[in-house]
Amino acid sequence: MAAFSTNPDVLSSIAALSSATWAYAGLSAAFELGIVRALDAPASAEELGSRLDLEPTLVADLLGVLIPLGAVERRGDRYALTAEFEPFRSGSMAKVMRAGVRSDHLQTADALRRARDGSLAPGWAHRDPDLLVAQGETAGLFRLAAKHVLPSLPGLRERLEAPGARFLDVGAGVGVLSTELCLVYPEVSAACLEPNGTARGIGRERAIEHGLEDRIEFLSIGVEELETSAGYDLALIPQPFLDPASFDAGARRVLRALRPGGWLLVLALDVPENDELTAASQRVRARLWGGGAVGADELIDRLDRIGYACSRAHPPVGAYRMFAAQRGTGVGDERAAVQTRAA
Repeated sequence: MAAFSTNPDVLSSIAALSSATWAYAGLSAAFELGIVRALDAPASAEELGSRLDLEPTLVADLLGVLIPLGAVERRGDRYALTAEFEPFRSGSMAKVMRAGVRSDHLQTADALRRARDGSLAPGWAHRDPDLLVAQGETAGLFRLAAKHVLPSLPGLRERLEAPGARFLDVGAGVGVLSTELCLVYPEVSAACLEPNGTARGIGRERAIEHGLEDRIEFLSIGVEELETSAGYDLALIPQPFLDPASFDAGARRVLRALRPGGWLLVLALDVPENDELTAASQRVRARLWGGGAVGADELIDRLDRIGYACSRAHPPVGAYRMFAAQRGTGVGDERAAVQTRAA
């Protein structure tokens, strides 16, 4: 045992990771078993167990995980959601939260399986429908981010509200982003680029369910094959899923496919400089997705060099950060883009 005490800091750090893993599993179970949704009013573990046909001691222990997270508070023998966590009990934000937790568990389990059989490598190649749907539904954060980002982009709202507005969804997955945008802006039609056949099939079914099959199309191509004469008002590229060469090549094609004055949004994983462990875990996640993590300054510089104008970074939302850049609207903008590329 003496050998195990030579570096207690390492053991403590690993123990903390283990505790966090089990706490995350507890949060996931509370969502999946319906415990969070059932807390529409303060209730005891016995009442919740009876309502959900669950062992009360299990309910109590799972709720015990949510207390230090600030999601639940004790009121005598009863439990109640905190005001801060109430938006995640039901509705769209609950769906996004539950999907994100589920996606994390499914992806990390798959990463462990592939590491054990020696097949772990960079690149998104998942075919599990449950994983694809869960990951896709995390894109519901786009609605939250869009409330802050889209209104800050000059002229974009007017473009999206105009007849004939078009959205390009690169690496669309199951089409959640396009669905969200089309529901908010009735004039928008969307082109979803998605090479993964399983994801495309799920996405088409989703579009039909929302009555959007005439406004959302799925194309089995990557952004490197994009037809550049289409004319889009808004495009989105998920940087972590594209290797650097593919991202740069795709961003160039998107620039030519945007209408003058159109906007590109780039979704990236946030890599916090002041949190070494979180930054490292984000880099691993981005590497397994295929694109690797990119710092804000580097990403803005790459967009500028490609020829975009007004490149900017927006504050993080959860684990993600959104960037915006515009295609120039006139000769002056094009000249500035050429000068930027030559710099």
